[in-house]
Amino acid sequence: VAGINYRKSDVIVRGKFSSEDRLNIQKDSNLIAYSSKVNGLTNTNGNFNFHNYGATLSFKHNFAKAGKEITADGNYNNSKNDNVSFNQTQYFKGNVALPMTMLQTIGNGKTKFFTAQSDFVNPINDKMKLEIGVRASVRNFNSTNNNLVYNPGSNSYESIRGLKSNYKFDDQVYAAYTTFSQKINDFTYQAGVRVESSKYTGTLADSNKIFTNKFPFSVFPSLFLTQKLNEKQSLQFNYSRKINRPNFFQLIPYLDFTDSLNISKGNPSLVPEFTNLVEFSYQADLNKGNNILVTGYYRHTSNLISRYQYRDKNPDAVRSDSVYINTFVNAANSFAYGLEVTSKMKMATWWDLTVNVNLYNSQINGGALVGATQSQQVSWFGKINNSFKLPKNYSIQLSGDYQSKTILPANRSGGGGGMMFGGGQLATANGYTYPIYGADIAIRKDFLKNKAASLTLSMNDVFRTKIYKTHSQSGDIKSYLYSVQENERRRDPQQLRVSFNYRFGKFDVSLFKRKNLKGEAEGMQNGMQGIQQ
Repeated sequence: VAGINYRKSDVIVRGKFSSEDRLNIQKDSNLIAYSSKVNGLTNTNGNFNFHNYGATLSFKHNFAKAGKEITADGNYNNSKNDNVSFNQTQYFKGNVALPMTMLQTIGNGKTKFFTAQSDFVNPINDKMKLEIGVRASVRNFNSTNNNLVYNPGSNSYESIRGLKSNYKFDDQVYAAYTTFSQKINDFTYQAGVRVESSKYTGTLADSNKIFTNKFPFSVFPSLFLTQKLNEKQSLQFNYSRKINRPNFFQLIPYLDFTDSLNISKGNPSLVPEFTNLVEFSYQADLNKGNNILVTGYYRHTSNLISRYQYRDKNPDAVRSDSVYINTFVNAANSFAYGLEVTSKMKMATWWDLTVNVNLYNSQINGGALVGATQSQQVSWFGKINNSFKLPKNYSIQLSGDYQSKTILPANRSGGGGGMMFGGGQLATANGYTYPIYGADIAIRKDFLKNKAASLTLSMNDVFRTKIYKTHSQSGDIKSYLYSVQENERRRDPQQLRVSFNYRFGKFDVSLFKRKNLKGEAEGMQNGMQGIQQ
């Protein structure tokens, strides 16, 4: 039956959170001119405030033909945030306390974010379907940050010359796509293409320095093939080209001066990375609800967004020494290939077991970056998830995972330097993460009619084993400009959560189901973007 539906929703979010960090520092040097060992302690306290106003308008028209429809969606978000943090660092040479350094960071940001999308779906017949869509995304952002140091003489905090930033950027992405799918006996294929035009412009307001990158015409093809072997087995082949754009923290040229010897900042000259992904899979439904999925894959990425460390003149104009600076750059390329196996097994009527194992080889080519090398590592990841159904509507979920030693690059691994990047100190491709493992548990009780309500008690990292450890090195070992850094951090300490859920009734979520509209989530994320999250 043909029909037209509208939906409008508004969102107002306001939040505030405080953070406390305690960092133990050990520095060791084999240079005679410097003290061999120095211990330090850093305490950081921060407050972050944000609020977001947003609205979404959705339209859907159902044609008389089943499955044929047009949808249109628009989303607007306006966000503001402000933050302040205080940092105290005390170094000790033996039992002698060196002068304490006290820093203050003040920042704020504003974001206006708009997305619009429209999709048309037409099932030509019961074996063929055509989909067409367009999408626009426009974001305007500005951020100011100031670093100050405590001056005992004036008993006040004073700005550090050269460490203040006022950055603005505009980001525009326009896209259109089309896909066509058809089923021919036991063979199904879907072919599609997405075309994008994007432009990024950033400006340092104080110096009027402009950064820009443009991709007027980018093509992203995709192909999905499925051959059904019999009622329980099938083969699949997938190919797709994707894009990953640098995020807020990777772009903004704000100097995080939390560790004066290990400064961090973003790189506004970053460009997106492009990935070609090929997958070949075998899937089988076994007896008694058991199944297995085996996937071999190959992924190649160009303009890889990687963390990079280099030595440069201290940006504090008062200082004449040099320091290590952590930032992001576009490396030459990377590739990975591997085999992933996922299996769900019905161990008993009350016990479901899901196992996932991924064995892969990854390599990063630093290209022309100073000090960069080619780094390669064979790694594996495993996860086990147990689900137990107990009497009286109780259930338990117990999971454990293990990640072996991996290459430390890139934007998907570890943390960077200082608070802005999460606390680690990374370098080019010359680094790795240590193995990490842990277990989580959740106990749930369903009650009331039709299990409308539930109470869940959960704990992450039950055995307190998830400690993120990284190793990195930079410079030339034959010279004095050489650094080896070890970082150890417990990123997500144990948390015990109690949650209550109640369903008031059934809601047809498919009524306004939209394809690839991420405006609401992106708007919320933008609302919280600001230094010292």
